[in-house]
Amino acid sequence: MASHGGGYQFRLCRAEADTNQSLSEACFQQTPLEFVTEKQAIYFKNGTMVPVKGTFVTEGVWPVGSMWAMIPIPSDCLGPRCIPGPNDTDSTPNKCLPGEDDLVDGPCVPCPGTPGSDCSRCDNYCHSKKPAFEPHCPGCQGNRHDMAIRDVVKVPANLPPGKYVLGFRLDCEATAQVWNSCSDITLVR
Repeated sequence: MASHGGGYQFRLCRAEADTNQSLSEACFQQTPLEFVTEKQAIYFKNGTMVPVKGTFVTEGVWPVGSMWAMIPIPSDCLGPRCIPGPNDTDSTPNKCLPGEDDLVDGPCVPCPGTPGSDCSRCDNYCHSKKPAFEPHCPGCQGNRHDMAIRDVVKVPANLPPGKYVLGFRLDCEATAQVWNSCSDITLVR
């Protein structure tokens, strides 16, 4: 719902006590899940589902050989060019713009690189509501709270039954953030 754009991946980590495996990024990287690419859809709160031709990447990704998906809902307002940090001064080159609400049109400016500033947001279309890319359907863009993404993933057949943690990782495009969430699952045969 925040429309930060970027790429995401689902992964599994074994949660059985006898594996001596900790729930860590390294554990999740051992079992990234492959997407069923023809099953991605935008799902609306009213139950409507719009199949989309998603963007899936397997080259230049980490871990090597894994698959990532791009958020298929284009943003239309990601925020200002940057948020000033505590060390930004009037003499800082390419000074960050003041204030969270000071949205401006125009080209992105380089980040001043001062500690505490967040200059990773470079989609300045707030005033025009122009989406970052062509939406998959009318209204399928921006910070709407009535839609979500439906994905289907493949669970490797060679995994033993048992308790796992399903991890979700999103590397944001609009901000210098990585978001994670997880859920407990049980694989059965």
